[in-house]
Amino acid sequence: MPRTVVIHYGEIGLKGKNRWFFERKLLEAVDRAVQRIAPRRAGWEHGRLVLDLGEEDPAPYLDALQRVPGIAWLAPAEVTALDAEAMVATVVDQARRDPPGASFRVEARRANKKFPLTSVELNRQAGAAVVAATRRPVDLEEPAVTYSVEIGEKRAYVYSERRRGLGGLPTGTAGRLLALLSGGIDSPVAAFRMMRRGCLVAGLHFFNETATSHGVRDKLDRLCRVLARFQGRMRLHVVPFEPLQREIVMTVPAPLRMIVYRRMMFRIAERVLPRERALGFVTGDSIGQVASQTLRNLRVIYAAAEHPVYTPLAGSDKTEIVDEARRIGTFEVSILPYGDCCSFLVPPHPETAARLEEVEATERFDVEGLVTAAAAGTVTRVFTEDGEVPAPARAANEGE
Repeated sequence: MPRTVVIHYGEIGLKGKNRWFFERKLLEAVDRAVQRIAPRRAGWEHGRLVLDLGEEDPAPYLDALQRVPGIAWLAPAEVTALDAEAMVATVVDQARRDPPGASFRVEARRANKKFPLTSVELNRQAGAAVVAATRRPVDLEEPAVTYSVEIGEKRAYVYSERRRGLGGLPTGTAGRLLALLSGGIDSPVAAFRMMRRGCLVAGLHFFNETATSHGVRDKLDRLCRVLARFQGRMRLHVVPFEPLQREIVMTVPAPLRMIVYRRMMFRIAERVLPRERALGFVTGDSIGQVASQTLRNLRVIYAAAEHPVYTPLAGSDKTEIVDEARRIGTFEVSILPYGDCCSFLVPPHPETAARLEEVEATERFDVEGLVTAAAAGTVTRVFTEDGEVPAPARAANEGE
């Protein structure tokens, strides 16, 4: 029997007159995800997407589609004609393949109101047929298995397995953002959360050439490859930061170094932002997690940014962030033993309640010259899930 993957979205259905735009973006994202497996394309059918597979194994497609933002849930289904007998026979066939004695229910959805049977009538017919064929008990409240029948305009879909998707909104529906990626646990999770809200995210990393810098490079490469799973490609801008670090160490009092350091990051990021046509920044800040992330210190740090700074982890604790990093696949890479470029700047007693005028008074070095030099030396790299690809001269068009 022909197979398909039935793909459902959630909040896209609430978009009113703009719904077509979100559906088109989701369709594009689904096609990008499956192209790595085979040259197939999904189709749209009255509130759902369908990906026809013929007799092909659906497993790799399901795995790929579970990483596509905008998909609420999906199911591997068998396709039948718009015929009650065929639908009932398919339900019975699936029931016979399941463990004997397992309770069940049938749940039909009739999107095609021209179909002669109501959902309730089809439920009764299919349920009675399963009981007659298998002697399995019916349980309408908490069944072991639910057999779903979706009745479309030209055909029907029967399935008993549903998988959760990422939910959220399709990539590219909310605009572009630039994420400050340190290589730690938090910032990749923050980038992922904004991808899940429809943002096309590029990364920005501040790099310090050291004896272990090859390990840092490899770590960032691997993180970008993981993040690329969720939006097709991941652009990474690498900023040479060693000259600026030396200047901060020489001129800024130790308790304020991390704050000044991060303010300089945002000044450089403002120069990189136009390359992505981005509308703001993403950070992995979590309120109170470390000294630089107190409310007072963040206010001083973000004052150096001209564009909005989005902090999707602000209210999350470390356990929640770690759990999410494990789920999306970044945790094992993030804990590799290579420190980020600012770890040596953390003093024994950092400032936790900095004042803007006090911090500005310490920035007596050549801010403009150092920012200009760092921005000019920035190198752009592009990654897919499979590895690095040539970087185009300007931001990729996908997701616009």
